[in-house]
Amino acid sequence: MHALETDYWWFAGRRALISSLLRVASKPASRGAGLSAASEIADDASEPSSPHSLASTSSSHTPRPPAPRPPAPRPLELLDIGCGTGANLPLLRGHVGQSGHVIGLDFSPLALRFAADHLDDISHDSRLPQDASCSNAHCSDTAGSTAQPSRNVALLRGDALCLPFADATFDLVTMLDVLEHLRDDRGALREVSRVLRPGGALVLSVPAYQKLWSAHDEALHHFRRYEWHGLRRLLRAGGFEVSLLSFAMSLMPPVAWLWRRLILPFQPRRPRHAQRHSEGAVLPDVSPALNRALIAYLKVEGKIIARRPLRFGTSLVAVATKVKGQK
Repeated sequence: MHALETDYWWFAGRRALISSLLRVASKPASRGAGLSAASEIADDASEPSSPHSLASTSSSHTPRPPAPRPPAPRPLELLDIGCGTGANLPLLRGHVGQSGHVIGLDFSPLALRFAADHLDDISHDSRLPQDASCSNAHCSDTAGSTAQPSRNVALLRGDALCLPFADATFDLVTMLDVLEHLRDDRGALREVSRVLRPGGALVLSVPAYQKLWSAHDEALHHFRRYEWHGLRRLLRAGGFEVSLLSFAMSLMPPVAWLWRRLILPFQPRRPRHAQRHSEGAVLPDVSPALNRALIAYLKVEGKIIARRPLRFGTSLVAVATKVKGQK
């Protein structure tokens, strides 16, 4: 699976979808509202309050002090939960910019080693931060390497159900096909809400349609697939306002159904004692030309979803904002 994450159409196309969702998530950010307010104050300060003040200024030729500069926007803090082998981290780093910070978190030391090897300028820091806030004692077992983060990205070992961060730490959290791997998805969303700042956004993707459940889901350690209404209820119960909820991979439902019913049952089954996360998972081979075409299609689909949600697809994607005042 690690070898496919860079170029295979599903992974590369999903990154194009997520890129569009990140832009949607950034639109209502409180940082922008604060910047707009500061700009309005600066405009007011540069204009005379009345005709009398204008006359007084012109007659005395007193130089006016320069208008105050609007404050620089605060750097974005982004947490990628379930970063795996790190294939999405370059995209996320590009979104936050040079002044922002990205933390890739995963519970698997093997996945983090792949990520550290794959991205030579990202270091592996598996210690808990000094101000970590976690209620589960087992989280202390994540201590390990003491390397400091390089540039604006760090890797951290941790548990999605017990995030090792203080409340209201991040502006953005991404969970990209992660929630279905967690037995307690409600608890995971409560943790996401806790570490998000008020008005911060969650960008989420999950597999859709429980009726598409197959050996492929079992090989990937899924606990469930999601329905549109159920995911919306889950997000709202977690303290989120759903800004966007859409199906994705809209060409795939009939293909996925045929693959999982007519082909996958005759593929080798997942070994009973398999240890690796994706051992036994089977992805269909596609030609290079078809691979490129599917990636291009998903780039277009991402732009469509940003404007209008789709009604069907094998994935669900969401942008949800933490309700202000929510603890």
